[in-house]
Amino acid sequence: MAASTTRDHLRDCLDQIDFPATKDDLLDAAVRRGDSTAVQALRAIPPVDYANLTEVFRAAAPDDLDR
Repeated sequence: MAASTTRDHLRDCLDQIDFPATKDDLLDAAVRRGDSTAVQALRAIPPVDYANLTEVFRAAAPDDLDR
C-alpha cells in the first residue's frame, strides 16, 4: 500500500532534485530530508528515470492528483 502524500508535499521534498532523476535519486533526496512519508511513497514507484515532477506525481499517485 502506497503512502498517503500530496503533490505539494512531494514538491517540497524534492525541491533540490535535478531532472531527469532515477528512483534512487528521488529516494536519496527524501531520506536526506528525513521525510518518512515521502520515502514510503517513493519506494512504491517503478524504478525508471523520471523526466520531471509531473512524472513522479503520476507514479506516486498523490492524494490531491486530479484523475
